[in-house]
Amino acid sequence: MSAMPATDEPEAVVCRLWQESRSESWPSRLNEAEPAGVDLAALDVRLSGCIHTWLHNRGSFDVRHLHTTRVLLRELEQVLPELTEEDNPRIWQRYHQMAQLISDKSSHSAN
Repeated sequence: MSAMPATDEPEAVVCRLWQESRSESWPSRLNEAEPAGVDLAALDVRLSGCIHTWLHNRGSFDVRHLHTTRVLLRELEQVLPELTEEDNPRIWQRYHQMAQLISDKSSHSAN
């Protein structure tokens, strides 16, 4: 009997990425940075809230949270090409990966 490794489950992956994000050193210019016209500090707060809520609800979301996550995912996709090394792009790439996993998983759950 071979079970799928738990690490492949979206919830486990998001949880691991979330832990990595929490231990990352944040960009010093977070509050001044607005690449592609997007306020990174606000994006961080809103994404953190969505990810935390999703994990707290054991991988489930209501329609409002899912919509917000998808809006933030689009903002991230605008921001990523504009980031400099000063913005610590690894953090934002990780956020993108988490938001994409949440969006995909929530879509499948809703079907």
